[in-house]
Amino acid sequence: MNYYQISEYINKKYLKPLESSELNNLADFQTFHDELIKINVELIAKGFPVMPHYRGEQNYGWDIFPGIFRPPFSKEIDLSKAREIEKNGAEIFKKKVTEKYGENQLFKHSKEPYGKDWDLLFQAQHAGVKTNLIDLSTSSLSSAYFLSEPSDKHENSDGQFWGLLVPHDFILNETSDYEKSLYPNFNPYELDSSFVCNVPTYIDDIDQRTYQFRLFRQHGRLFASSNSDIDIPLNKKDFWKNMIVRVRVKAEAKKIIFGELKARGIDKERLILSQNDDVTKFIDGINNEMKKL
Repeated sequence: MNYYQISEYINKKYLKPLESSELNNLADFQTFHDELIKINVELIAKGFPVMPHYRGEQNYGWDIFPGIFRPPFSKEIDLSKAREIEKNGAEIFKKKVTEKYGENQLFKHSKEPYGKDWDLLFQAQHAGVKTNLIDLSTSSLSSAYFLSEPSDKHENSDGQFWGLLVPHDFILNETSDYEKSLYPNFNPYELDSSFVCNVPTYIDDIDQRTYQFRLFRQHGRLFASSNSDIDIPLNKKDFWKNMIVRVRVKAEAKKIIFGELKARGIDKERLILSQNDDVTKFIDGINNEMKKL
């Protein structure tokens, strides 16, 4: 069987039955996570290990697009230039952050040949700059927060919780002691395949880099799309559409989930860190300047 045939088997046997799962409280999220772990154990025995990743969203029915392809930003740019706009935005981010806060706020310890490009994109993404990366988390609870966070626009909307099984072969690290593909070896603006970036955390001086600290707190990983299907949502991409399951979460359950998370100390300050109006305007300015390409 090839990768696609394996993905069809996994979807039919394991993931389709989970679509009817009920997520009404944090205990349900733990049960859902346990189910994905059980699937992984079975797949390990079959020689196809995977790792569960998650994403929570406030409104049911959304596709999983990166920031550049989400409106209103996407309506104001030429999407055929998505990679050029992304690269331009990363350079503007680097310039503006260095001028305003100093270069210590940028990623350090990057690996050649393309590590600096990736690290800049990772940090820009978590600052709120529009990129072609997609946020994922290895923590179901962190993802539950983004699903349930109060929102005037989506307060009464059902939310959605995604579970994505990522094969180990498609999780790329920065370094490895084994013969394995590493993301710093690939130009992030010229990708011929999709994969998930497992971003390392250099904890000794992380307090100097707010946006890397945010990625660390969220147990974050980033999905990088190939150039050929960058405009296709993650949940509709070939292969990946079979490795993902979406569960509907009722609007009333979102409030219960948010309350339970708050009681555990999982809140905006913990996951996102404080961001004042000045910083918000700073990032908005970068996103607006990107559109001028």
